[in-house]
Amino acid sequence: MFSSAFAMAVLLSLLATPLVVRFAISHDAYDLPSGGRRVHIHPIPRIGGVAVFAAAVLAVGGGALVADGAPLLNSRLITGILLGGGLLFAAGLVDDLRGLRPLTKLAFQCAAALIAYRYGLGVSEVSLWGGHAVDLGFLALPVTLLWIVGVTNAFNLIDGLDGLATGVALVTLGTTCIVAWSFGHLSVVLVSLALVGALVGFLRYNFNPASIFLGDSGSLFIGFALAVLSVAGAQTPGGVVLAVVPVFALALPLLDTTLAILRRLLRGVPLSQADGRHIHHRLLALGLSHRAAALVMYLFAALLATLGVALAFARPAQVVAIVVAGGFALLLLTLFGIKLLNYHEFLEAGRVVLGSYGRLRRAVRDQIHARDVAQLIRSARSLEEVNQILASSVQVFCFHHMEVCTAGSDYGVPRRESVIASSRAMDPSVWRVEHPIGVRPSGEPLLLRVSCRLGDSFRPYGAERVALALAPTLEEWLTAKQGHLPVILEAQAASGAVPLRSHRLRGHRSLAG
Repeated sequence: MFSSAFAMAVLLSLLATPLVVRFAISHDAYDLPSGGRRVHIHPIPRIGGVAVFAAAVLAVGGGALVADGAPLLNSRLITGILLGGGLLFAAGLVDDLRGLRPLTKLAFQCAAALIAYRYGLGVSEVSLWGGHAVDLGFLALPVTLLWIVGVTNAFNLIDGLDGLATGVALVTLGTTCIVAWSFGHLSVVLVSLALVGALVGFLRYNFNPASIFLGDSGSLFIGFALAVLSVAGAQTPGGVVLAVVPVFALALPLLDTTLAILRRLLRGVPLSQADGRHIHHRLLALGLSHRAAALVMYLFAALLATLGVALAFARPAQVVAIVVAGGFALLLLTLFGIKLLNYHEFLEAGRVVLGSYGRLRRAVRDQIHARDVAQLIRSARSLEEVNQILASSVQVFCFHHMEVCTAGSDYGVPRRESVIASSRAMDPSVWRVEHPIGVRPSGEPLLLRVSCRLGDSFRPYGAERVALALAPTLEEWLTAKQGHLPVILEAQAASGAVPLRSHRLRGHRSLAG
């Protein structure tokens, strides 16, 4: 029964795929190279799912007709898979030929998931490994919907390289067959082997250089089948789903989709926006050929699936060792992979998270010191004294210079009167933040100017933060002293605004060290 279904599926797929290619060419059903996540440079027929679906369904029917195997099969399970899968195949085919809106495709996916649940293909009890089962209760339906829709979309997203999705599906189905056979789920084995045969025959034309793609008709159908079969095959005789089997068997597409979602969240772009930064794109960017990149991902998917099977059937003492060793290896592999594949979104996020404590401490200290400086400014009697206070606090904040000045001056000295001051202001190693704090009676704006040297740690954040903290106090002080500003500013310009005496902040020390 099983060998017949497999052989029939391979033969039918090998015969049907060239016919589908001709049909696609005659009806202009091409996948056009349009950037984004597509890597092919020539139009390729995209309705290969027709050949896969037809071969798999006919092979399942042929296998079920074998007299000695039919009584052992679960017709309810097979019916649920074929109905739900057939619905998504039809929706995908319409999308390939005419196009469907994303929400419409999502509605079809939810409908297929409901069909699967109705025919007993849902997730009601789960266990990470032997024992400790959790009854999902009223959560069974939402978890089933989330799993089927999530896996279907994840598989669709990974279909971006010649033969990649087909090969990953073969790895998942092989894992499912092994586990389902051990639990006696012959119906799952039959459908899985029929689909394996259909994909093996199709891979002959889909591997690089591909002459046909799965299209949505194939990726939606296969994604649904993988989601349902992996769960049904991992059920113990008591109906408990060993969650590690389907999760690890489908770990690669799930990981790729999770990374894509996180990348887009970090970049602030819509989650539905396609990009060229999936794992297979990054492997191509490293210089791997299409075939090499696909083979690397086949191997990675097989390793993860093997780990899932090992966890499912290991003894309790072995499970702990496998979890510790496997978790450590996966952590190292993930960190190495993020750096190797140049996922700088996660590198920058990691730097922000790891440096957040140090920046938080610095921000708190800056705010505390800013309040101390503000207290001193409130008691100042002249603008010269204000600038003395600001100058003496430079070391506390690790700045290069601080002062209150007019918009047309450099370090308190008019440009036309001081070439030296102008050259200091144009120093290429110095950058500055200027915060408006008031206006002279003549209408000339007054600024709080904070200058920093390049390379000072955290200064791009600290200078602005301190300026924002001191500006309200300076505005209040200038409002109170408004009548004296013309005389004070003229005296400041004539003297070069150089502090005459040191104004030390009690209890403060430099933060540079």
